[in-house]
Amino acid sequence: MNKFDHDLGVVGLGYVGLPLAVESANSKLSVLGYDINSKRVKEINNGHSPIEDISDDELENALNNFLATDDSNLLSKCQHIVISVPTPLTDYQPDLSYVEEAAKAVGENLVPNQVIILESTTYPGTTLEILVPNLEKYSSLKAGSDFYVGYSPERIDPGNEEWKFKNTPKVISGINEVSLNKVNSFYEQIVDEVVVVKGTKEAEMVKLLENTYRHVNIALINELAMLCKMLDIDIWEVVNAAKTKPFGFQSFKPGPGVGGHCIPVDPEYLSFKTRQIGKPVRFVELAQEINNSMPAYVVSRVNELLNSQDKILRNSKILVLGVAYKRDISDTRESPSLDILELLIEKNAEVSFYDPFVKELDIAGQSINKESSSKNFNDYDMLLILTPHTEFSEIDFEKLKNIVFDTTGSNFIKSTERI
Repeated sequence: MNKFDHDLGVVGLGYVGLPLAVESANSKLSVLGYDINSKRVKEINNGHSPIEDISDDELENALNNFLATDDSNLLSKCQHIVISVPTPLTDYQPDLSYVEEAAKAVGENLVPNQVIILESTTYPGTTLEILVPNLEKYSSLKAGSDFYVGYSPERIDPGNEEWKFKNTPKVISGINEVSLNKVNSFYEQIVDEVVVVKGTKEAEMVKLLENTYRHVNIALINELAMLCKMLDIDIWEVVNAAKTKPFGFQSFKPGPGVGGHCIPVDPEYLSFKTRQIGKPVRFVELAQEINNSMPAYVVSRVNELLNSQDKILRNSKILVLGVAYKRDISDTRESPSLDILELLIEKNAEVSFYDPFVKELDIAGQSINKESSSKNFNDYDMLLILTPHTEFSEIDFEKLKNIVFDTTGSNFIKSTERI
């Protein structure tokens, strides 16, 4: 039986991996965090958190049981290894290169009796078809007997103050019974509730279902928003009234599009897998089409509103309020704001942004001017609100003389124009 120096090794110290590492360290496990980004490793070891969900104080406290490294050789000293690396889209195709590189790093340092768990979002079959073969290839060990493998979908919601890593139920699986038991024993140490499913494909599909559900319902409400505009119906009045029904209805809001590391990406992983078996998910692909069209729809509304004030889009000064993909975070991954800004630039509008969480922004290689003060808001032809940061509630929009176009429907933003 191997003697391990660390209870857990986390591969990838981003929005998913770092909360896992910190929570595990707080549960008195000895944790090693591995990341190829040496700058991030140094930053973490110095007590500076690179993500909002983990404060510097929380990280500093966890460092009593947590060490970050860029040396993959140290992974051989970890009893459990959780892989939490990005799985982006490249040319609208699933990009598993990070998973494959992580599997190589782990496999080259794999020793008997280790437990390897994939948490990265992916299509059903990845654990068995990509992870296990690579681990066996680089280690010459046999999965399920020499070492053990499972899959557990991440459920990190950046900025959510209620549901954190520990109190969010954790779905788990294993490639065989002994693997499942070892995965279960590990997560029971750090989360309040474990939910077991019978196989890794089912666990992989859970994540896709969760975010495809949101994707499809957001697309439905976005399409209804466009139709309601044509019918001169206030979509927000409709949504607010409908959500008073105490059963059979869950409220979704229209918006400028979908963003983040999950909703715009996960359905593409599902589509990729179903196309492989000759059965496209038409409902999901239609939702993708609708949500992907929202940035262009927003820009068309911007043009329409400017025209109503005898202005043209070309050379108009537009200030975008909020470029992060959701409220009160700095994460701009897949944010529809980026597409909207690019479309506005293509139409020769003069664009700036105002976001208390995002320090700088480049669009198509062009640095976007950051407005430093709300005192200058009247210098713009339009304020275009794309992210409803809480701080914006302090702005008295009613006193502004320019057009305020709110795409978020937030109650604290007083605007005459909404999506």
